[in-house]
Amino acid sequence: MHEESPVFNPSKYDDKKVEALLIQSLEDNYNVCVLVAEDDGQIVGGIIAMAFEEFYGPERTSADLALFIDKDKRGGLTAARLIRAYEKWAKLVDVSTVTLGVSTGIHPLRTSSLYKKLGYGDAAYSYRKRI
Repeated sequence: MHEESPVFNPSKYDDKKVEALLIQSLEDNYNVCVLVAEDDGQIVGGIIAMAFEEFYGPERTSADLALFIDKDKRGGLTAARLIRAYEKWAKLVDVSTVTLGVSTGIHPLRTSSLYKKLGYGDAAYSYRKRI
């Protein structure tokens, strides 16, 4: 995802940092969710999300850090299945609201369309500037 994303690619990638997050998810699956989609034993997609209390009150919410599907598997059901599994995890860990972002710059209109088909509504806009 990092390599393909025109938004993330200019930034340095640290595989040790990503590895630490994945290990954290194994130790704390109440606050960190990592799910993968497989096809014939090969990982073809995944989602990483975190749950936390809202800064303004006690309600738990969740936001994805990354959702990515291999180029060959896009347009099928893989992303929708991962999102539904993410929602199930969120319910299990007492989350009342889940958020999905469109921040990679990879097919943002198609991604937004999928999210809307799955019942998500516009929540905010995000802008980015390298300095």
